[in-house]
Amino acid sequence: MNKNCIYMVNIPTDSSKIDVRDYAQYSIATWEHYCSRHDIDLIINTEPDPRFTYPIWNKELVYIKASNYEKIGIVDCDTMIRWDAPNIFELIQPDKIYGVLDHCDLNWLLSSIHDRKHFFPETEIDIFKYVNAGVLFMCNDQLHIFEKLLDFYLENKTEIEKIKGGGREQTLLNYFIQKHTEVELLQPSWNLISIHKKNMFGNNWQLKQDARPYFMRHAWLWHFTGFAIEDRVRIMRETYDYTNKQFYQ
Repeated sequence: MNKNCIYMVNIPTDSSKIDVRDYAQYSIATWEHYCSRHDIDLIINTEPDPRFTYPIWNKELVYIKASNYEKIGIVDCDTMIRWDAPNIFELIQPDKIYGVLDHCDLNWLLSSIHDRKHFFPETEIDIFKYVNAGVLFMCNDQLHIFEKLLDFYLENKTEIEKIKGGGREQTLLNYFIQKHTEVELLQPSWNLISIHKKNMFGNNWQLKQDARPYFMRHAWLWHFTGFAIEDRVRIMRETYDYTNKQFYQ
C-alpha cells in the first residue's frame, strides 16, 4: 500500500441517460497512468450502497475507504488527468481542504446556497471560497468532514431530496467545509471546469507545431462537465484516443 490515494466512484444508476461506465473507462485509464507514475493507490468504488438514492453520496464513504492513507484526492469519473501532470500531493498540507473555485454559473450557485440555507442558519457561505466538489485534495485529518456530511444526509435525506435544482451534494459539502475547516484554492489548471464556456476545446491553427486543443495545453486536470451528458462519452473517448498512443503508453 502506498501512503497516498485517489478515490473515485464508478457506480451506474437507472435514472441516468448514460451508463457512467461508458465514459469512466477513459477517466480510469488516465488516473491509472498518473497513480503509477507517482506511487499513488487508485481506489475505485463500484459497490452501490442501498442507503443512497443516488450514487454521488458514495463519495462521502471516502472517510472509510481512505482512512489508512496520509493524503487523499477525490475525483469524479468524468475527469481525466494529463499524462505529465506533477504529483499534486506535494502541495497538500494538513488543516485544510484544497479545491478549485466554481463560478461557472453564479445564478445556479446563489440559488443552490439559498435553497439549503435553512439547514445552516448560522453559517454564511463565502462564494469566493466555494469549490467544485468533483476534485478535492486533503490530508487524512480532513476526512471527518465527509463523515459529518454523510450523517447529516442520512438524517435529513427526505428533506434534502425534495429540493429541486442546485445539484445534490456540492453545496451541502461547501457548507460543511466552510463550517468546519479552511479552504485552500488551487489554480484552475487542477480542475478545468466548463471547458466549452472557455472555448478551450479549440486551438490556434497557426501553431502548426502544436495542434493540441487549449485545454490539453493549459491544464493538468480536465473535467468534462457542464454540457449535455450525451456528449460526454464521445468527447472523453476522442480525448483519450487523441492522447493515448502519444502520451499514455
